[in-house]
Amino acid sequence: MANTNEKKGKKTVKIIAAVMVFVLGGALFANWYINSKGLPLAVSNSTTAEDGLGQAQYVGATTAAGDYFKESKLKREKTRDNTMNELNAVIDDDKSTSDQKKTAVDTYAKLSERAALETDIETLVCAKGISACVVVLGDKSCEVVVPEGELNDTLALQIKEIVSNKAGTDSSHITVSTAK
Repeated sequence: MANTNEKKGKKTVKIIAAVMVFVLGGALFANWYINSKGLPLAVSNSTTAEDGLGQAQYVGATTAAGDYFKESKLKREKTRDNTMNELNAVIDDDKSTSDQKKTAVDTYAKLSERAALETDIETLVCAKGISACVVVLGDKSCEVVVPEGELNDTLALQIKEIVSNKAGTDSSHITVSTAK
């Protein structure tokens, strides 16, 4: 009996490791894509807020041909869909143990919640007058990208407040960037 539980535990670890490798691969691809397309990220401006929200960080990026915001959202959705499909395969596999299925269900729920939060934050940021926006939530950080020329100090602080209130992310871990 102990041997069977050991096998189940090892298989769970392997599945979790495979999902993590897949997510890491997506991050590496995004990094490669940004670097290969000449999308340098550089700090271009910084301000301090009196209301305690911290510093607004502006990071500019230039894009090649195409719409940065649509492409970013499409790539994010494709990566997320692939991960969700892999998790569904584990959940639906009769050979998966209950622990593996529980881990897959928990991961699926976390990714779904993160996707909903990103969409909610994007909607709230656009309600402030920003024409387009991409939000990327991490475990303890958040990146918000808006079009160049639409960001000012007040909007940057409002965006940080939206992210902080909606996702619970500390304002010092929120970066507001512009895409050229």
